[in-house]
Order: sequence, then C-alpha cells, then structure tokens
Amino acid sequence: MARILVVTGRVAEGIVRRAVVYSGTKHCVEVVATPVPIAAFLTTDYIALYLKGLGVGPSDYDYILLPGLARGSGRVIEDAIGIRAVKGTVNAYDLADLLKLDDLSILSPDRPADEVLQNAVLSGLRRILMDVENSLNASNSVAVGWVRVPITPPPVRVVAEVAEAHTLAVDTLVGECLRLVESGAEIVSLGFEAYSPHPDAVRRLISLLRREVDVPIAIDSSIPSEIDAAIESGADMVVNIDLTNVGEIGKVDRSVAVVTTPRDPATNVAPDDVDGRIRLLERAVDAVTAKGFEKVFADAILDIPLSTFRSLLAFHRFKSLHPHTPMFMGVGNVVEMMDADSVGVNAILTMLAQEIGVSLVLTVEKSQKARGSTLECRVASQMASVASIKNSPPKNIGLSLLVLKDKRLYEEPLWDGVDEAVEAAEEERPYTPDPMGVFRIRVDHRSGYIEALYIGRRGRILIRGRSAKAVRHEIASRGLVSQVSHALYLGQELAKAEIALRLGKSYIQEAQLFKIPQFVKLERGVTLSRGPQLKCR
Repeated sequence: MARILVVTGRVAEGIVRRAVVYSGTKHCVEVVATPVPIAAFLTTDYIALYLKGLGVGPSDYDYILLPGLARGSGRVIEDAIGIRAVKGTVNAYDLADLLKLDDLSILSPDRPADEVLQNAVLSGLRRILMDVENSLNASNSVAVGWVRVPITPPPVRVVAEVAEAHTLAVDTLVGECLRLVESGAEIVSLGFEAYSPHPDAVRRLISLLRREVDVPIAIDSSIPSEIDAAIESGADMVVNIDLTNVGEIGKVDRSVAVVTTPRDPATNVAPDDVDGRIRLLERAVDAVTAKGFEKVFADAILDIPLSTFRSLLAFHRFKSLHPHTPMFMGVGNVVEMMDADSVGVNAILTMLAQEIGVSLVLTVEKSQKARGSTLECRVASQMASVASIKNSPPKNIGLSLLVLKDKRLYEEPLWDGVDEAVEAAEEERPYTPDPMGVFRIRVDHRSGYIEALYIGRRGRILIRGRSAKAVRHEIASRGLVSQVSHALYLGQELAKAEIALRLGKSYIQEAQLFKIPQFVKLERGVTLSRGPQLKCR
C-alpha cells in the first residue's frame, strides 16, 4: 500500500474525490485542490511551490499524482520536495481505474498515465498473441502458404476478398490488396464472375500478386478452368471446390488448401435443413479429399439475416461431428444484407466463429457500408483470442471495437465564476458573405485528404490536408478569412469533414453527418387486422 497525494484543480475536485471512493483503492489517498480552477492549467513549477507552501515534505507521501495534462515534468516537484511525482489520467473520471493498480511505479513524470498504461497493455497483448501464434504447429494447424491456420481457433484467421478482380487495373488491384493487408488481412482472395470463365486473367493476376503482396493468395471461383489456372499459377488456396465441380477439376496439388461447400449438384444450392446441409458437406469433404487434396476446409455457408442462426447451427453441428476438420465462414453476406453498421456485425460474427470453432472468416469490402470490415474482423479476432486465453469476456482487455459509442460518458463540471448564462437559439440568422471569399469543402477518401477550395480576392486556392487542424492553420496563415462568423463556420465544417474521413462516411457541406435511427411509431388503440375471424354458434 502506498501513500498518495492527488493534486487537482478546484473545478475537478469533486470528481477526483468521487473517483477515489469509487476505486475502492487499497492505497492511502489524500486529495489537495489548488486555487487554480482548471487542472490542465497547472504547471509543475506552480505545484512545487504550492505544496512547499503547505509544508509537504519527503516523508509525507510515496507518490504525488498530478493531473494528466499538467504542464512540465514531475521531476521538478521531486527535486523540490523529495517525493516522486507522476502524471495521472487525462480525465479525472479515469482515476478510479488507475488507483486500482497495486504498483504505481510504472507511471511517468512526463507522460499521462493513459499513454503509459496503454503501452503496457499493448505489450501484454502482444505477448499473449505471440504465445498463441507460437503454439501452432504441424499437429494442430494447416499451412496455407506460409500462414498456419489452426484446426480449431484461436486465432481466427481473416481472409479479405477483392471482388471482380479481373475488372480492375493492375495498379488499382495491387493497391487494394496492399490496403487489405495493411488493414489486417492474413490471406487475400481474388473473386471473379460467377458464370464467365477468365482463366488467363487468373494466371496473370495470381502471378502478379505473388510478387507484390506478402500474404498467401486465394481464388474464389467455382469454374473448373479458373481453378485449374489458379493451381497451375501457384495459388495457396481455392475456395469452392465441391460436389458440383470436383469431377471436372484437372489439376491437383496437395499443398493447395481447398474450401468446400454443401452445394447440391441437383439444385446448385445448399439445402435449407441443417441435417441435409451437414450430409452434403460431409460428402463434399470426402469427394475433395478423394480427389487428392489434403488441406480441406469445410464451409457450411452462412446464410443472410433471418436464416443466419439456422446456418450457424449447421456450422456448430458439423464441427462437433468432425472436430479435426478446419472450417471456413464467409461473413460478408450478413454484413451486406443488413443495414446496420458493420463494426458490431463483424465483431459478433467473428466471436461466434471462434466459439463454434471456425478457423477462417472471409470478408468482402465491395459496398461502401462494408468498407473497413477487414480491420474490424482482425481486431475482433484478436479480441476473441485474448479473451479466450484470459478466460474472460471480450471487455476491458485492451482491444476495442467501440467507434461511435464510449463505455463512459465524460462531462466537464460546471465552471464557477459565470457572470451570465445565455441559451443559444436554434433560429436561422441572417448570413453576411465574407468579403474575403468563400470555401467549398470536400473529402477525398481515396487519397485521404480534406480539401478546401478558396474562391475570393486572392484567386482560387486549393488547400489539402490530412486533418481539420492542418487545413485550418493553412487558411489562417494565409489570411483568407476576415469574419469571426465565417471562421467559426469553417471550423464546424472542417471538423465534420475530418470525422467523415476517419469513419469512411459521405461528407456534404452544410448537411448533417449522422442520423439517429427511428422506429415506426404505431397509434394507440389501433387494432391490427388478423384476417377474417370465424364465429362459433
């Protein structure tokens, strides 16, 4: 147990004291509020003088815990008083978690605790994930190219597919594949047209990508000529060899991994009933194995929403019956067929994949709403791995897919010393054009830039930047704004543009960025028709 003196500003004192109580800390903690109202305005020089004025000496405490945003180094206080001074969290609310630590020696006199702890958490996560990787060997995994895929996860490997790869220019295709790898793809798959063979394109693109992309390459096709071309060209995996086409495959390579599905040769679709689907999948695995392929993954086919649970039962039951057969699941159908943000959908599907025992998940970022799915699945996969090793839910483990919502709501306390409180009206106000000129703002998602086109007295100037701050500084430094109202407006729009850029959303100047979902309200007292009613006499 350590003796800790927490230093804060006058405004945040109440929050800090509540955080200390809420933490249930074993440490002996005292709180001192300086006359400076805002903790972020405190400097370590001032704190040293203030504490010396209070008579604080080297034997009184083990640590002085400073506001995370205090300016200066805690070493100034340690030199002046003889007590180690370290920085706490940026938000006073988070002190509750910080004070649960048994050992505060890892904290820094120069960096906020949030940053220090995040680095420590990241190191711990890296150790766990590396242990998972190092546990894979020839007896419990299958090699797809140089990537080892566990027969039963963790980890769940992520396959990202480029749809209609043959229609893309070479530079575009390579760029997209590199983007997917940067987003976390461990295998890149090329998709082609369903009924139009392109074997020459398959050969050319696989040969190209094996030189340009440092991950295994797969092909997603059910056309025998394309499959043969892929195997000849050195593809590491072929998705969709099954009972409908296995007899027509001319090339067999034992080193190539194969994904098979329960498509019925009579109907060319998977059966709806779980038992029928499992029986066909078993036959498909046997047929592909008999063909000479040794690395066979079973895909029970994940159905679209309102049929998804039934198909998950097929995955679960097949894995229960065949625990030594690795499984493959395409999650893109569910993401595409539901108008919901992909982050949560990909997270739960990846968690379910690990729970069921599915080793590979396939995602496709064809539509705008599916953009980012590769990263989301990879983060979810790592969350599932860490949670599995820690035997805990995927919560508070150092990895997160919270993008639009927070676990806690931070609210600054009410400032004291206010002379007048005014409620701003929502009414439209007269607009006076800035005589210096106007700006047209757009987001270029492909290049990752916010663009502001100035049109005015200085001519037409295009200002491009990666952040709202960068564009704002350039506008100000060039003196392109002469009215406060115009400057405030630009700040508002540039902030919206940066959020849109980071989240992959459409940006339209002066339009709302987010819409709150609404349910359909039904009138009370209205009886819903249930069809004709029969009366008994």
